[in-house]
Amino acid sequence: MIGDKIFEGKGKGGGPSFIKSITSEGVTSMYTWTADMKGMGKAKGVDGMLNVTAKSIMHPKGLGMSKDQATFMTMTGDMAVAKGMDLMKMTMGAKPTSVGLWGFMTMSEKLGWLNDTICLVTFEAMDPMWMEFMVTIWEWK
Repeated sequence: MIGDKIFEGKGKGGGPSFIKSITSEGVTSMYTWTADMKGMGKAKGVDGMLNVTAKSIMHPKGLGMSKDQATFMTMTGDMAVAKGMDLMKMTMGAKPTSVGLWGFMTMSEKLGWLNDTICLVTFEAMDPMWMEFMVTIWEWK
């Protein structure tokens, strides 16, 4: 069940992706992105920058999967790290979307509640190449 929205922000692709391999399963690549995140709900006032590195595989039929690693730095100097997995769907004529499950880890007392939170992360591309996109993080109950 989707719980409360805890973060939302606008992401930007971090530059070119690097193709790792091309097989009959699809194209495997590495890429980076960043997002300015604004806290809401129990994260109200916890604003910061999310920096992500991901490895993805795009299958020939338009479905993709990625594994993410991230750092989240708040404006007050607190830090958390995250790992997750996303599924993406590319449909001709429609903006790409993606959904993922992430878990955070932190030593920060202020962000400690994230250690016990499973997050549902949704992405909506503003363009077909994912140069800009909206990212929303929900608590999964």
